[in-house]
Amino acid sequence: MEAKFIVFEGITGSGKKTHIKILTDKLREAGIGVVNIAFPNYETDIARLTKRTELDPFTLSLLYAADRSLYQERIKALLERGTVVISDRYCYSNFAYQSARGIDMEWLQSIEKNIIKPHMVILIDLPVEMSMKRVEQASIEDFTKREVLSRMERERDFMEKIREAYLKLARYNKEAKWVVVDGSQDLKVNQEQIWDAVKNELGL
Repeated sequence: MEAKFIVFEGITGSGKKTHIKILTDKLREAGIGVVNIAFPNYETDIARLTKRTELDPFTLSLLYAADRSLYQERIKALLERGTVVISDRYCYSNFAYQSARGIDMEWLQSIEKNIIKPHMVILIDLPVEMSMKRVEQASIEDFTKREVLSRMERERDFMEKIREAYLKLARYNKEAKWVVVDGSQDLKVNQEQIWDAVKNELGL
């Protein structure tokens, strides 16, 4: 089996982490080696800089891109070893979030043009209203939940723009195979759709 690089994308509350865990468990049960990665990778000094609130979108875009650049040799080594690599966010988060802030999409793509491209991008698409309900129901610390919900309420229009940008990328981006999953459906329905797409990609 050829190693594959699979990326999960979606707005906050879309359920990426849940689906990554389910998929990872299923692949390991099938005897397939899997490594999970995530961006931003806050173990690096570069990624930690992105938490500074005074930074403008151009600087943030470059920092996010640099964070991924640092990880390229690691991704390459994992794939050469025959490992399936599953990433929680990748360059497409930068494209969607920063273009929603008004940064030119072509420029965003140009600063990450040399990174390893995934074989498949799984976009968990969810209406913003539903994503907020998911966060509200999530079993996370109350203070963190209030903080996230407050930010999402303030940035509702921004979140809508991010969702639109993701859907546009899914339609027009040709560097990877995109699978759009309707995240408003039952979790088990989504699991089956994702598993079918991944099985087909891996030739299982």
